[in-house]
Amino acid sequence: MGHIKLAKANGEFDIVSADNVGHVKESDTGDDVEIAYTSGYKATIAGAGAYAQADVFKVVKALDIMEGASGVAPLVELSSKVTGVTVASI
Repeated sequence: MGHIKLAKANGEFDIVSADNVGHVKESDTGDDVEIAYTSGYKATIAGAGAYAQADVFKVVKALDIMEGASGVAPLVELSSKVTGVTVASI
């Protein structure tokens, strides 16, 4: 199972699955990045500041590398440090 690491403050990171991704987009509020999975769940990436389309593309590139793969996951540095990832049903 592939996953990516999302950079947080102080060298910490959160992880999200790179498998079964349906889409990646800016959230409806435009502040967060949302990853929707074909399983009916979504991961919302919140940051210290608002994210933009460039951040969405960074996540997409990392997911593309790790989808269905194993090994060392890439560390994704977004425009502001990740403060948390929440997972919920769609």
